[in-house]
Amino acid sequence: MKKILFALSALSMVSLSAPAFSQAADYSSPWFLRAGIADVQNMHKYTVSVGGGPVPGAQLDYHHVYTPLAEIGYSFADDWAAVATVGFPPAISAYGRGSIAPYGKQLSTTFGPTAFTIQYQPFHSDVIRPYIGAGVSYLIIFSVHDASLQQAALTNDFAPAFEVGSDFALDPHYGLFVEVKKAFLHSKSSGTFAGFPVLGVAAISPWVFSTGATFHF
Repeated sequence: MKKILFALSALSMVSLSAPAFSQAADYSSPWFLRAGIADVQNMHKYTVSVGGGPVPGAQLDYHHVYTPLAEIGYSFADDWAAVATVGFPPAISAYGRGSIAPYGKQLSTTFGPTAFTIQYQPFHSDVIRPYIGAGVSYLIIFSVHDASLQQAALTNDFAPAFEVGSDFALDPHYGLFVEVKKAFLHSKSSGTFAGFPVLGVAAISPWVFSTGATFHF
């Protein structure tokens, strides 16, 4: 995915060198929409106890997740915008890693990645428009399915989120974007294993790499 992001960025730069795109776009509406694909890379830290006893060296591993992503934003000042981000709820499986690797798949879940951020874009009138942002992310758990962990449950979570990215204006309405988000999300897990109660905290803290198209109304 990082190679895809780099390739699209390079493509944007080449496109911007063409005469048709040589002048900066002047967006007339404060509303904009970004839509594309996100690569969600979760972290592996997992603190867990079985039957009241800690399990040292436990970690989780996840298969790669790609999901459609959309952002709706409103520029409330020359350099500032409020942006809501939602991703299509992906299904993901968590596998044991480290000391719990022999137990294989722990559970699977369908979750909704969301975020609300305030973005600062100092060069909003130029063709290349970098921005940074900060806000909150909300993890919504829609469903959980058992594997080696029985009666499995996960909790929703609020957490800080940060981002950096750039729009590449092609004309007054259309453009491309690349973006990286970091959310410090945790989810508490519970269930049973071989009849023993299991309690854990998964430090998901995902990196989200996304790219796609931008449209200004």
